Amino acid sequence: MLLPQSVMVRNSYWKIEMTYPNLKQSIWLLVLLFLIQIGLMIPIVILGRIIGYPIHTSHYMIFVGLASFVLAVCYVLRRTDRTWSSWSDIMPIKAISWQLLFPIVVSILGLVIVALELRKMVIYLIPMPELWLNNFQSMVGQEVPYWLAFYATVIQEPIVDEVLFRGIILGGLLVCCSKSQAAILSTILFFLSYLNPWQFPLAFTFGLVFAWWFIQTGSLLPCLLGNALNSFLAVTLARLGIPGFGKISEALVFLPWWVDVYAVVLAVLGLRWFYQVAKREEADQLEVGVDLAETSRYDN
Repeated sequence: MLLPQSVMVRNSYWKIEMTYPNLKQSIWLLVLLFLIQIGLMIPIVILGRIIGYPIHTSHYMIFVGLASFVLAVCYVLRRTDRTWSSWSDIMPIKAISWQLLFPIVVSILGLVIVALELRKMVIYLIPMPELWLNNFQSMVGQEVPYWLAFYATVIQEPIVDEVLFRGIILGGLLVCCSKSQAAILSTILFFLSYLNPWQFPLAFTFGLVFAWWFIQTGSLLPCLLGNALNSFLAVTLARLGIPGFGKISEALVFLPWWVDVYAVVLAVLGLRWFYQVAKREEADQLEVGVDLAETSRYDN
């Protein structure tokens, strides 16, 4: 029996059995993650006061975020009656065509500049308090070892973001919402999780792009690669002292208009290129599915 085309396309990319989480459950999951982080921070702050050293201000507190993420994933696995052997259900890293690597790079190179300029506009409209400024600088400043900044932003952060917001939340929303609704809702939750308006342009831009990449390919791999490349460029350019790419205190040094135009064109071309390659790969998989169905019918 031949399957309808829509079913075959969905099956070729999505093997989602997990109906968790829906929108309400996604919000609760983020609240739970926040509460876990607070719960882990309290004893650290107390210990710091006892020994007379503010441990909670250490750069190594990034590992508290990692521990919180692992505990949240444990909750998801338990909530869905899964084990760590079912890791692929919430982190579907399916091989993608090497032809997608080029549009990923082109897209990110353009989007990095676009998101940076949008963030400058927000900072211009809403001046950033010194407390938030210090928080932003904690992982890109020269006082932080580059290897630690690289690990935090290029390795840990992309894994946490993509598994949580694309693998778990978007994967669950795709079961109960349309693709467009799931992409938008997961993106809204993504940028709201930053809890500050200065990150909204960057989080919304990349959140929406990564959501669509995940939907188009059924794999977290392009999202992980794009997120890691974006973070690598951000943390590296911030240390080079290039005007417009340096510290956030210098964020109101806008880039020349022609650079912005070039970045927009680059981003549009890259995203269009990615879409075309992904659609071609999808059509190839559909054709393979039809051939397999035909073969199975004749064998029977």
